[in-house]
Amino acid sequence: MNNLNEQAKLYGQSVMIPWSKQGAMEAMMVKEASGVYLTLANGKKLLDMKSQAFYANLGHNHQGMIAAMVQAAGAGSIVGSDSYCEDRLGLALDLKRIAPTSSSVKLTKAFYTLGGAEANENAIKIARMFTKRHKIITRYRSYHGATIATMNFSGDYRRIPIDNAITGVVRFPDPHPRNSGQTIDTVRLLEEIIEVEGAETIAAIMLEGITGANGVFIPPKDYWPRIRKICDETGIVLIADEVLSGFFRTGAWFGVSHFDVVPDIITMSKGLTAGYAPLGALLIRQEIADHFESETLWCGLTQYGHPLSCAAARAAIGFYESDHIKENVAARGQELGQMLDALSRDHKMVQETRSLGLLAAIDLKKGEHDEQPLVHYRATGKDLEPTIILQKLLREAGISTVVRYSTILLSPPLIISSSELKDGMLAIDRALKELLEHCRSH
Repeated sequence: MNNLNEQAKLYGQSVMIPWSKQGAMEAMMVKEASGVYLTLANGKKLLDMKSQAFYANLGHNHQGMIAAMVQAAGAGSIVGSDSYCEDRLGLALDLKRIAPTSSSVKLTKAFYTLGGAEANENAIKIARMFTKRHKIITRYRSYHGATIATMNFSGDYRRIPIDNAITGVVRFPDPHPRNSGQTIDTVRLLEEIIEVEGAETIAAIMLEGITGANGVFIPPKDYWPRIRKICDETGIVLIADEVLSGFFRTGAWFGVSHFDVVPDIITMSKGLTAGYAPLGALLIRQEIADHFESETLWCGLTQYGHPLSCAAARAAIGFYESDHIKENVAARGQELGQMLDALSRDHKMVQETRSLGLLAAIDLKKGEHDEQPLVHYRATGKDLEPTIILQKLLREAGISTVVRYSTILLSPPLIISSSELKDGMLAIDRALKELLEHCRSH
C-alpha cells in the first residue's frame, strides 16, 4: 500500500490531469481493465459506466482490437497524409458505406484528424472557406472540444476562462424536453436569430447529434428536419458533431440518423476507434468536397490520419458489426429506460431522466417538495459539495461514472450485459439512498 501511495503521489507531481484542480485531484490507480470492469490497484472492482471519456464502446481489453492493432503496428507504416495508405482508403470507404444518405445529400469524402476537437475545428474552417462567410451558430449547452476555437464554439461552461477568443460565434437554446413543444420552440428562435444576423453572414450551424456531456437532451422528431430545411434555403452548412453520439452510442451509427436527416458534414472521434487509438474524421458532402478540387484546403497537421489509428478504426467498425453491437444497444437501451423509470418512482430526489440507446442522464433535485436542482449549474466551492459527495458514494457503491452538478451521466461500454447493467443501476440506487440520508442529516 505504501508503494501504491508513493506512485499516486509521484503521478500527481509529474502529470497534469485535465479538467481538474491539481491539488484536489488524485489519479484513479487502475491495475487492469477488462470488458466493462476496472480493477483498481487496491483490488476494488468498478463497473465502468462512463466508458472512460465516452469512448470505450467495445469495452476494455477487446482481444480482436488488440490483435488488429498488433498486426498493423507490425507493418511499421509511417506515411504522411499526402501519400497513399491502404487503411486510410479502406476507412474512407467504410465511413461512406455506413453514412446516412438521401436523394439530395451524399457524403462522399473523408478528412482525418487527431481527435474530435480538431474534427470540429476543421469542419468550421471548411464551412468558412466553402461559403466565404464567417459566423457559426451553436447551442448554449453544447460541447465541441477543448482547443481555443472549439471551446469558444461551445456553450459549455468550461469556455468561460477563455471566452470571446474567437469571433463570429452565435448561440441559441437547446431543445430541453421540459421546454420543447410547450413554452419554447427553439427552431423558431433559430429562424429569428438567422433573420437578425443575416443568413448571408452565417457559414454553418453546428449541433451535436444528441447533446451528450451537457445533459442528453433529445430533440423532438421534427427538430433536425426543420433545421435541415433552413440550411437548404439559406446556403448555411449543417454540421453534425457525432464525436460522442456516433457509433451506436444512441443505438444508430450516428445520432442524427434517428431523425432521417443527412447533414453536410459529420464529425466523429471517440467511438470511431472505440478508444484504442487517437483519431478524428470528417465526412463531407460532394458539393463541398468539389470546391477544393480547384481551391486549396488549408487544413492539416503532421500525424493526421496515422496509419495505425486508421487500422484501429477499420477494425472497430468491423467489430461493431460482427459483435452485433446495434442489437445489444437496442436491448440494453430498452432495459435502461425501464430501470430509469423505476429509479424515478423510488427516489424523490430524481427530478427527471432521459436516455437514448446507452446514453442517459439523471437530473437530481433537493427533495420531494423542493424542485430546485440539487446543485445549481456552474456552482463552485461549498455549493458543489453534494456533487463531490455523490461522486464518492457512486464509487464506493462500485461504479465509475460522471456527475456534473445535479446530473449523473451514464454511458457504459456498448458490450454491457443485462446483468451488468442491472448491477450498475443497483449501485446508483444505493448511492442515492445514502445521499438522501446525508442531505437529511445536514
